[in-house]
Amino acid sequence: MGKKTIKSAPDTSVEATSNLAGILLSSFDKSPSAELFAIVTHSVDRHRLRIFSTRSGTVSNDYSAENKERFTSLTWGAVVDNGNLGHPTEVKPGKKRRTKDTIQVVALGTHTGSILIYSLAHGMIVKRLADAHTTPVADFVLNRAGTKGYSIAEDGYIVEWDIEQEKEISKWKANEKNVRRLALSHNESTLAVAGHTIALWNLKDRQAFKKFTGHASLVKQLKFSQEDDLLISIADDDRYVNVWDAQSTNDNINNLTALTLENNAAQIDFSLTEPAVLAVSEDGLVGIWENASSSGVTTGPRHRRKAARATTRQPESNIKVVDSNEEEANIPIISACFVVDHNGKAVMIARGSSFLPSFEVVRFVNEETGALMDDIVLTRKRTVSSLIDNDSVALNNLKTTHKKYNEASIKVIGNTDFTISVPTMDDGTGVANKSIGPSIADKLSEIELEDDQNKSSGDGKPKKKAVAIPSAGSLQQVLVQALHSNDQALLEACLQHTKPEVIRSTVKRLPTSYVIPLMQQLIARFQSKPNRGHGLLEWIRAVLLIHTTYLMTVPDLVGKLSNFYQTLDARLNVFPKLLALRGRLDMIQNQIDTRTRHNKSDAESDNEDSNVYVEQDSDDEAEADRFMSEDDDAQEYPSDDEDMMELEEDEESMQEDSEMESEEED
Repeated sequence: MGKKTIKSAPDTSVEATSNLAGILLSSFDKSPSAELFAIVTHSVDRHRLRIFSTRSGTVSNDYSAENKERFTSLTWGAVVDNGNLGHPTEVKPGKKRRTKDTIQVVALGTHTGSILIYSLAHGMIVKRLADAHTTPVADFVLNRAGTKGYSIAEDGYIVEWDIEQEKEISKWKANEKNVRRLALSHNESTLAVAGHTIALWNLKDRQAFKKFTGHASLVKQLKFSQEDDLLISIADDDRYVNVWDAQSTNDNINNLTALTLENNAAQIDFSLTEPAVLAVSEDGLVGIWENASSSGVTTGPRHRRKAARATTRQPESNIKVVDSNEEEANIPIISACFVVDHNGKAVMIARGSSFLPSFEVVRFVNEETGALMDDIVLTRKRTVSSLIDNDSVALNNLKTTHKKYNEASIKVIGNTDFTISVPTMDDGTGVANKSIGPSIADKLSEIELEDDQNKSSGDGKPKKKAVAIPSAGSLQQVLVQALHSNDQALLEACLQHTKPEVIRSTVKRLPTSYVIPLMQQLIARFQSKPNRGHGLLEWIRAVLLIHTTYLMTVPDLVGKLSNFYQTLDARLNVFPKLLALRGRLDMIQNQIDTRTRHNKSDAESDNEDSNVYVEQDSDDEAEADRFMSEDDDAQEYPSDDEDMMELEEDEESMQEDSEMESEEED
């Protein structure tokens, strides 16, 4: 096959790299020489995008997500710059616009359903595509001109965007389930949509004309060849790279061949000049096949290509990087892509850590014969994820001057070692007089003995002397000593301090080598004793804020802090339940208070009223009480006969009185 004209590749699939490297998403740009490399990593509380120059190895752009947005996809591309990018003001009518140029951008899909367009020239987000997806964006692709884009989300809808106007052009539902990957052909007429299956859509009539089924798991990445006649794909937990016939002139839906690796495939790429394919495995090895469709395609024209039975093929060339200090230890390759160096017979690899990856162009053919080399083993020094290299002069000086703590070489001195001799007087005979009293050392010993006896006689058991809380001036030194010797009692004494200014000054002076051990001790106590969370969180917050720069260089920081994240999530999950319980308790307490107030008011009203109502126990008791009340009334009020007798007696007495008065008159 002759040399083909190099085309800019609009296909912008992203590869998710191994968690061991600390990288969530990564991708080379689509330039023929792969000048830039973008990675998305975990920051302290948000995702962080960094763009490296592959030729110099330096960081050219650095951006951290705002409002704690999480990036779910990464895409290279270009957009039109009419002079208004980065400026919200519109161009006034009648004013001439600048010439439309394209600038290189990185499109970032977010978990909120929006798409951020980051400009490398402006160093900021210049466009935001929103209000079309309600679920996290799974993938996004741009056309070559930078005027249109296509996105797919977990809701299963494909959205076509007007990039310049930041508006949705159209939206339709994909026929496949769990779709999460897109690939745009170089002629921009076909869109590949993949979930468990792969469908090829004609963008003119928006109809699917082919459907491929060959992966048992979700498809991870798709790539079109430069001629758009082939499509390769890889899936999760799958070590096969399937090659498909992507032409619309036939109905072949079987894979042409299957390229196999020793481990699961993590990333794939098509060559810019020939039908060569590379694949990066999860263990950091690169496999190369010179002709992806050689076993499944006849030598005739493309429209006469016949479907052949798929066969598996091992890589024709392998690239491996080993450690110069340990030959058996592999240095994993993060990502790889074809470049035009050495007439297109070379690949660009990224290896090392997320903090400072290393880039290198590797030729995979023999320079003299032009034949493909079977195994390429590169011996390189491993890059570390720290600010100081293991072989640097500064670290060697530090190792030379640093002395480890050795308790055996320490002499413990007590108060008896400072005995003061008693002054004596020479009497002239040359013999000094004997001491006239006990020495100061003897007096101190007696005082300590008396204190020990008093303490032991109090409860019959000698009391263990508690570790005193160190002062603020010596807290940093004591904390380092406790962490170095793993003295839990001394460490607990240091953690008893809760003053923010003391904690900040101590953590600020703490050496970086003790930051991770301190965090692990704090997290262990935070999990085992939740009631100490208020005091321990002051220490944790100070460590995270002051030593942020160092923590970002730790490659497996997320794994070390995973227990802390789980504890926080567990507490946050319980918080709504506690709020609901508190509301119920407040309601019950209000009801109890209301009833108590009513009872008090009723008691006060009863004391003011003189009438008391007594409830009867039974009918018999009620009848007996009635009879008793009648007897009492009979005794209290006289009957009618008694009243008549008293009247008659009164009349007789009155008559006698009148007769006596008349006799006296006579």
